[in-house]
Amino acid sequence: MKVNRVIIVLLLICCGILSACQNRQSGTLNSQVKAVDSRGKEVVLAHVAKRVVVLFPSLVDEVYMLGAGNSLVGIPEQVYQMEDTYTFLSKLDPRIAKKSIATPTFGGQANNVESIVGLNPDLVLTFNTDQDNISQLESLGIPVFTFSSQDEKSIFNELIGMGTLLGKKQRAEEIVEFVSTEIKKMTVPKDQKQKKVYYAWSKGRVLSTSGRGSLIDMAIRLSGAANACPLEMEAPNVGAETIYKWNPDLIILWNSKLTDVYNLKELAALPAVKNKQVFVMSPSFPFDPHTVKFMLFAKQVRHWCFSDYTKQQLDQDMTIAFEKLYGKAGLLQ
Repeated sequence: MKVNRVIIVLLLICCGILSACQNRQSGTLNSQVKAVDSRGKEVVLAHVAKRVVVLFPSLVDEVYMLGAGNSLVGIPEQVYQMEDTYTFLSKLDPRIAKKSIATPTFGGQANNVESIVGLNPDLVLTFNTDQDNISQLESLGIPVFTFSSQDEKSIFNELIGMGTLLGKKQRAEEIVEFVSTEIKKMTVPKDQKQKKVYYAWSKGRVLSTSGRGSLIDMAIRLSGAANACPLEMEAPNVGAETIYKWNPDLIILWNSKLTDVYNLKELAALPAVKNKQVFVMSPSFPFDPHTVKFMLFAKQVRHWCFSDYTKQQLDQDMTIAFEKLYGKAGLLQ
C-alpha cells in the first residue's frame, strides 16, 4: 500500500511538472512577436525586443520616432559624428548628449561583430545591403531585421515591422497614417508648370544623380515636380552635356555646397545655374529620405518649385510634422 501511495504521489508530481512546463511553453509561444523584413524573412522573437543594436543612423532616428529609444544598447558611430543628427537626437535622449550609448564599430560603417555580440542584443536592425554582418550575426543566433527603404510602401511596412518587434506597432501605424495623409495633399498646383529637378549626390558629386524608380525619384514626384533624369537606374553617372540636354529647372544638392556647382565651368551656361536655381538640403537631418521624412524632403522640393507653397507654410508643416513624428513639441526651435 505504501509503495502504491509513493507511486501515486510521484505521478502527481510528474503531472504537475509537465503541466507547468506546458504552461510555460504556451506562455512563451503566446508572447512571441513576429515581423517580415525587407528580405521577406519572418523574424521571430521570444518577446518584445529590449536590447537593440542599430547599425545605420536612419534606423536610430526611427527607433526614437517610435518612442523606443530606451531599448538602444548600440548605435553607429556616425550618430555622434553627424552634427545635425547628434544635435537633434541629444534633445530626445541624454545618453546621446553624453555619447554614452556604445558604438560597436571600427569607424564609419565598418561594424565590429565581436562588439555587437558583447552587447548581448536580442535584436539587430540594419539595411539589407549589410550582407556580411547579417550572415555572421544570424549564424551566432542573433535575430536581424533588415530594411531596404526602397520606396514609400517598403518604408511604411518596415517601420510597422520594426514597431511590432519593439512593442510599438500602434505607434508605427499612427506615424504611417499621418505621413500618408500629408502625401495625399501634394499635387501639382493648378495653372503651374511641372518643374524638372536634377538631384546631385553628396560630397560634391554633381555628375552623379538618382534615376527613375529610386527613392529620390519617388520624393521628387511626390512634391509635384518631375525628375530631370529619365534613366531607369538607381545611381547613374552622367556628363555635363547630358545635364544640358535634360535642362533641369533647378538643381538640388545633398551634403554639398553651392560652390560645388557654381565653380564647375562646364555647367556655367546651364540655365538653372545662370538663374541661381541651385539649392542645398541643409541641414539634412529633417529631410532624410530613407525614413518617413521623405515626406518632408518632398515638401521642401515643393517649396522650391511652386510659389504658392510659401516658406511660412513649409515651416508650419515642418513644426507640426516633427511634433507628430517624435511626440514632442518645440523640437525644431
